[in-house]
Amino acid sequence: MQSNYNLALVAISVVVATLASFTAIDLADRLSILAYARARHLWLAAGALAMGVGIWSMHFIGMLSFSLSIPIGYDSGVTCYSLIIAILVSWFALHVVTRERLKLLHLLAGGVLMGLGISSMHYMGMAAMLMNPAIQYEPTLFAGSIVIAIVASTAALWVAHTLRGADQSHVMPKRIGAACVMGIAIAGMHYTGMAAANFPVGSVCGAANGVKPQWLAAAVIPFAFAILIVTLFLSRLDARVEFLANSIARLNDQIDRRRGPTHWSF
Repeated sequence: MQSNYNLALVAISVVVATLASFTAIDLADRLSILAYARARHLWLAAGALAMGVGIWSMHFIGMLSFSLSIPIGYDSGVTCYSLIIAILVSWFALHVVTRERLKLLHLLAGGVLMGLGISSMHYMGMAAMLMNPAIQYEPTLFAGSIVIAIVASTAALWVAHTLRGADQSHVMPKRIGAACVMGIAIAGMHYTGMAAANFPVGSVCGAANGVKPQWLAAAVIPFAFAILIVTLFLSRLDARVEFLANSIARLNDQIDRRRGPTHWSF
């Protein structure tokens, strides 16, 4: 069956993947320096939500860039399940990279589980189309997309763990470069998976009367950018407020030391 891609949406999907990657790296750094358990749990939950929405949005924007010669739509229930998987995968990833030490075994196991989770999210999103007959996947490209997801996830975990807690003035270019590479890798997994999909002639989309692609695009794109940018802003603001607070505390300590002990006379 003939298919086409909207190149503008393809470009947007890569940008969202890159922004989600940068958000993950930034949050890993923020979580690594938080001393209070409650604050860590709150930021971990918020980070998982933002990162999960970002990754999920990238994949759905990529799917929305794809059109067939028949009307298509997406089942709302299956679509929500794929979003939940993305959030859980993101929580797991942030939990792994903020460990005090990341052993090789943990890195590899985390990369495999995260890669399989991202692949599951992608193919569940494809299943939301409820195609009849079912989508047929070319085995080599199907396996290749999963391998790309695992390799990209492992590299992402290693980069995020390595760059956390580093000097901000020197590490920012590295974070931006790493986010770009990770974004392209995530997009590569998605479009490899899309290339693996074969739609037999005469296929019918069982979810054609479900959520329309146009509605999803109008809702997902601004929501994805909004939640990622707001999360980055709040993370930066929280870090800056904490640095002002720590500076004042250090200044007070210096003043107290210079004054020396106080002698009381009666």
